[in-house]
This record gives sequence, structure tokens and C-alpha cells, in this order.
Amino acid sequence: MNKNVMYAVGAAALLVAAPAMAQEYQATGLYVGAGAGVNIRQNDSWSVKNTNIDGKSRYDIGPAGDIYLGYDWGSFRADAEVSLRTNDVKDAKVNGQTIFKNGHFRTIGIMANGYYDFDFGSPFVPYIGGGVGVALLDSELKGGGGTFKDFNTQFAYQGIAGVSYNFSPNLAANLEYRYFGNTKPTFSDQGAKLKYDSSNNHTILVGVRYTFAPAPEPVQEVVQTQGRSYLVFFDFDSSRLTPEAKQIVASAAADALQGKTTRIDVTGHTDRSGSDRYNQALSVRRAESVRRELVADGVADSLIVTRGVGESDPLVPTADGVREPQNRRVEIVIN
Repeated sequence: MNKNVMYAVGAAALLVAAPAMAQEYQATGLYVGAGAGVNIRQNDSWSVKNTNIDGKSRYDIGPAGDIYLGYDWGSFRADAEVSLRTNDVKDAKVNGQTIFKNGHFRTIGIMANGYYDFDFGSPFVPYIGGGVGVALLDSELKGGGGTFKDFNTQFAYQGIAGVSYNFSPNLAANLEYRYFGNTKPTFSDQGAKLKYDSSNNHTILVGVRYTFAPAPEPVQEVVQTQGRSYLVFFDFDSSRLTPEAKQIVASAAADALQGKTTRIDVTGHTDRSGSDRYNQALSVRRAESVRRELVADGVADSLIVTRGVGESDPLVPTADGVREPQNRRVEIVIN
């Protein structure tokens, strides 16, 4: 038990010893992750069906871990997770007398989870989440009363609260708490049926998450004397092209098709009303919308280079949080 606690505390210390390379936003896209820590299983009360026999099981703190695969859209992400929790039986009493002194309770969770990240422009990103799925349960009681062992499958649910630390746009560390529960199981062995009144777990995990999206491209200078520029403006919190915006893109496409165009730079921008992470993702979506429209207007996709710079290069300088329409734009530069 002490080793499990020491491992969890030591791993949590990694979040405190944050390096100077920390980033203020996390990339979006496909991600994988894993965590390890400790599980505290609440004492179980149970009864033997069709008898007056009642029992209670107590457990030691045990190890826990999970692996998952998911997708990050910005503030919201979702994943599929497989987890394992194991707790040794401290003792089990029947009608007040200790009958079992060994055994275990093991839970494999197969879950679908959703999360919401509270991005405040800091490397530390708090989040909450929840999930549903199935729990594969393995219960064993051993002692002077013999051995009672069975497997069961139940509907499972969990609540999640934690904090991430962004070491880089692609790599984050997590410290989180998970409440994991499932519907009341019944275990059968040797003609007896044990019906549990509840099944509750409290889990603390430390882990890492890696996002496969590429890091933002370095800002490249555009020599304005060699290119023709077009500005495309967007509605608030939108990457959808308005009819006016489509006309501007069509003009840029016609210009590109008339000359010996070697490169078209498409750069997305946002105002300063959102978090750095959200605005970075929004600027990329805006640039992609313009790229698709240029291709639809006949421009070769191989000529187009897109990037998003978030709120870092405003057309009109403003304070943080200001919704400035002229900063919600994409700049097209034809070379």
C-alpha cells in the first residue's frame, strides 16, 4: 500500500517540476495517452440471496492504470479508454464475523469519455469529463470459509476532474481524479449468489498525452513588393465564408490563374476574444476554408501554403478579449 502511494506522489511531482519549455496551448487532432496511479475501492456490503446472511468486504489501496485513444477539437475532446483497477481484500465479514482474509477485486473498464478543457492561456489547463461503458468484474474471496470466485459484466460510468500541463504543443502531462462506478453486480459460486449493494472506486492517475498534429509552422516573412494581397473577413467565432468573402476569394483565384503564380500564402487570423489555444485552431480552420474555396475556383492545390497564427498578428491592435471584426481575417498573398 505504501509503495502505491509513493509512486503516485512521485509521479505527481513531475507536474510541479515544470520545465521552461512549457507551451500555452495544445495542438488539436488525434491523440494517445496512458496513466498510472492508485485506486481506493470503497467497502462493499453484500448479501447472500434467499438467506439472512449479510457480508461486508474491506480492501487495501491498489494499483490502477489506463490507456486511451482520442481526438481533440480544441476545448472539447473525446476518447476510448481501457482501464484496470486491482484491490486486494483486507478482510470480509459475514454476519459480523471475519470469514475471508484474502482475495481481490479486479475491474477492467472499457469506456467512451468526453472532456471539456478550461483554457486560460496558461500551460496549466484544468478539465472535467465523464464517460460510460462496461465494467468486467473479477471478485475472489479466500479464507477459512473456502474460496468464492466469479466474473460479472455491468454497465459502468465515471466522472473525471484533472489538470494538464503542456510541455509542448504535442505533449502534455495529466494529474486527475476519477470516480468509477457500475451497476450492482451479483456473483455466483458453489450454489450461492452474492448481491452487492454498490460498487464505487476513487482513482488518482498521473499520465501523459501525445497529440499527433504537427506543431505550428514558423512565421515566414512575405515580401509584399513581390505579391498581391487580398483580405477575407469572417463572422465572429466562424470559419465559414460569407458571400462577400467568396467573391474576394474568386477575385484572388482569377488573379492567380492569369499570371505565372509560383506560390499562394494563405494565413488565418483571429481577434483576441478567446484563448490562445482555441484561436490557434480557429485560425487554421479559416485558412483551410479559403484554401478549399481557391481550389474550387480552379487554383492548383499544390500552389497553396496555409497556416494559422491565431491572435498573434492583429490588423488592429486591441486589448485581450476585444472582438475586433478586422482581426477576424485570412490574408491571401499571391507570388
